[in-house]
Amino acid sequence: MLFVKIPDFVRTTTFRWTSIAFAACILLFSAFVYWEAAAYTLARMDAAIAEESLVIAGDTPDRQLNAIEDRLSEDPRRIKLAGLFGADGHRIAGNLESVPQGLAVNAAVQNARVVRVDQRGHEGMGVRAIARSLPNGTVLVIARHNGELKELAEVVARALLVALPFAFGLSLAIGAILSVRVQRRVTDLNALVRRIMSGNLHERIPVSGLDHPFDKLAAIANGMLDEIEILVAEMAGVGNAIAHDLRTPLTRVRIGLERGRANAKTLEELQSVADRAVGALDQSLTIITALLRIGEIENSRGKANFGDVALADLVREVGDFYSPMVEDKHVTLHVASAGNANSILRP
Repeated sequence: MLFVKIPDFVRTTTFRWTSIAFAACILLFSAFVYWEAAAYTLARMDAAIAEESLVIAGDTPDRQLNAIEDRLSEDPRRIKLAGLFGADGHRIAGNLESVPQGLAVNAAVQNARVVRVDQRGHEGMGVRAIARSLPNGTVLVIARHNGELKELAEVVARALLVALPFAFGLSLAIGAILSVRVQRRVTDLNALVRRIMSGNLHERIPVSGLDHPFDKLAAIANGMLDEIEILVAEMAGVGNAIAHDLRTPLTRVRIGLERGRANAKTLEELQSVADRAVGALDQSLTIITALLRIGEIENSRGKANFGDVALADLVREVGDFYSPMVEDKHVTLHVASAGNANSILRP
């Protein structure tokens, strides 16, 4: 089985969303163009129908018949319709079988269903029509087949089918370019972070100066690296100070022990050297304990070794412990512990 490796940038969110957004914009733009073109075509159609009805309605009855015939004879595409109907609804002239059902008289141009009558027979179709009542009681109907709107929709659809592959290819290209650019930036950032993790704290994320999200993130990260570098430098300084403070007493202990081993002649002299060494070691241990205590406080772990102590019980125990001693001295010791007083003491 043959497996094709998909490039890394294809799996990125930038590539997917850029391609989808670009294709959606093209579809929305095409829909907007069709809607505007259809609205413009419909408005021109309605204006022409209304104007033509007014012109014919303003003629004399004889000239109205000639105008209707002239209108229909100049229609090679068979999209124009007209009809003159008597008061009882019978057709006087034109190629409309009857007044369209539901068509309001003396109103604006409307959608209607009509039956066209000519040498080809009867044909039903949808039209835009207007009806006007004339002074002699007749009704004039002027209509136009709305197939032009369907033709416009077909033209837009064909144009979209032709242009959509090119537009989709362009969206893929743009998505790929943006994705590769972002991926390259992320790869460089990963390499930089690895160098920083290896100890190169002086490294910083480059800023392009274009004020985009990567620059803002880089500025925050660089500020964090500055703080880390300062803290590391301070820790190194503290370590040097600790080493200096401990080296002096430990050096004294070593020198004292060497001299005691070489010069001590009695047990008392050797014990004196050992006592001085113990004192110096206690000084070093005091420094180390203080440093550990500071670390516990800074890390908010100092309270971990604290607990509740019943002070009243502790005072009574101390009084019981010293009672025999004070009796031997002929001294009266009175212990008073009211309530269950507690305190927080470090064991």
